[in-house]
Amino acid sequence: MQSIKKVILFLLLSLCSHQVFGQVTINKSFPSDTFENPRSTMQYFLKTMKAYKEGNKNALDLAIKTFNTSELDDKSQIVSSKLAARRLIQTIDRIKYVKIHKIPKYPKSDKWIFSKINIVNNNSVLKAEIAIGKTKDKKWLFTPQTLKTIEAYHLKVADHKIVKGVITLNDFRTRFKSSMPEFTSIKTFEILNGQWLSIFLIVLIGLILKQIVNLLVNRFTHKLFFKNNIQLTEKKKKRLTFPIGLIVIALTWIILIPLIELDDKLLSFLLRMANILMTVAIVLTAHHIVDVVAIYFQELAKKSDNKFDDILVPLLRKAGKTFVLAIGLIAIGNSLSLDMKSLLAGLGIGGIAFALAAKDTISNLFGSLTVLLDRPFRIGDWVQIDGGVEGSIEEVGLRSTRVRTSYDSLVSVPNGTLTNSYIDNYGQRTYRRFSTHIGIEYGTPPHLIEAFCEGIRQIILSHQWTRKDMFHVYLNQLGASSLDILLYCFWKVPNRSTELSERHRLLIDILRLGEEMGISFAFPTQTLHMQNTESTLYQEENSGVDAYQYGKSKAKDITKDPYTMKKPRSGAIDPEDKLGL
Repeated sequence: MQSIKKVILFLLLSLCSHQVFGQVTINKSFPSDTFENPRSTMQYFLKTMKAYKEGNKNALDLAIKTFNTSELDDKSQIVSSKLAARRLIQTIDRIKYVKIHKIPKYPKSDKWIFSKINIVNNNSVLKAEIAIGKTKDKKWLFTPQTLKTIEAYHLKVADHKIVKGVITLNDFRTRFKSSMPEFTSIKTFEILNGQWLSIFLIVLIGLILKQIVNLLVNRFTHKLFFKNNIQLTEKKKKRLTFPIGLIVIALTWIILIPLIELDDKLLSFLLRMANILMTVAIVLTAHHIVDVVAIYFQELAKKSDNKFDDILVPLLRKAGKTFVLAIGLIAIGNSLSLDMKSLLAGLGIGGIAFALAAKDTISNLFGSLTVLLDRPFRIGDWVQIDGGVEGSIEEVGLRSTRVRTSYDSLVSVPNGTLTNSYIDNYGQRTYRRFSTHIGIEYGTPPHLIEAFCEGIRQIILSHQWTRKDMFHVYLNQLGASSLDILLYCFWKVPNRSTELSERHRLLIDILRLGEEMGISFAFPTQTLHMQNTESTLYQEENSGVDAYQYGKSKAKDITKDPYTMKKPRSGAIDPEDKLGL
């Protein structure tokens, strides 16, 4: 238990030391960092590491400039280099005192060896060395083989005494490692027991932090949505908190795992996996955040009178998700060490071919922008497109607009076609028109026809949703089998359901009026009349008078005493009002 406490203390203090301590100004007396020969390289390394021993933490960043890190993984390069610098100075301090003037400026070969040994381990021989070699850019740096074998070399001389005349590296990390029990320095499955214990603690810390962060995120989202009376389902909450928890775990791993001094290959593998996990988790988190933010604004849009928001929010949600996925793919590719610059350059070269192949997609994208800016309809509007597709607008996407038809099918109309289509938007009507003909029998007396028409007008005036200043009820035409009365009126109703209900109510009232007045409604019939001579009425009243004079006199009598009004009856105001209104 005491050992576990020490490991926890070591991890925490190491993290703090990376962030807080060591802000000491670099000694300006350091030699030049040109590294033009083995002597200048060794001198620079020893000077910077001496400053590090004396408490200047930043000096370690300078010391690793003397290393040839070409064979180290990019993800762990800096961490592995710093660890190698610590091991290298501790190894040199146990081999011999370095006399700078004895190091050659101009060695005979491209590699100068300070020390080398053969280390036998499990019937295999490891050739460990401390050497400085010449690179392609003519700099003399500690060789990759030195960095690769310095751990084994350091363990080999760990029991040797520090040579006289050098400052001992005696920082917290060194003292802590020396105070740990012996079992922590024993290897199990290629790494030390102390490192296994540290890995377990890092995982435990990550899980604890994950629970804390998830709790805070849940509280924040609950408060945000509760204030606006918006309910966020448990499924949505889990989809948001799960990737955030993965980010916390990966971040904990990335920060703490370099502190336990793992081998470069294992360290680079673990860091790379953690970076991939964090990248994927960030993409998922951003994707779900777009979803949650869209839900928030969608609920606010429902409460507002501006229906433009109902189109804008879903469109921005899809655009946001597409953007997040595009950036996420690039980030994931980078975390997998793929050359995304070359890939993007290749896409640029094939851009013309891609644009030609995706011209319909691009057309649809610009069509969605046209719909967004021009606003020919809103979510829920009943429209007819090019005289064909008719239904209610359900959703506007980046590629297509979805229309719910009257028979409940879902039609997807490409947004590109909307820019060149005429759209009849029934949803934008202030008034909804109704026009029909009411057929009555030919035997209906004219005065009864006039009374029936006036009764229909009064029904229109009495209904709640009808437009009172614009309607027409007239005997409009003499049909083949009926007298046709034109009924032309408008409703001011919010939706189609109310319109149909009011139309039903109006027609029922007209049928009831016709029944009360004895009006017989006509339907197509054929009647056969048998007569032997001309009209007896005409013969009795007009013997000796020609037909022209008879018709003229009758018309004069009828027009003197008309049944109908002198002015049109097309609104709430009676043209026959005695006040003259």
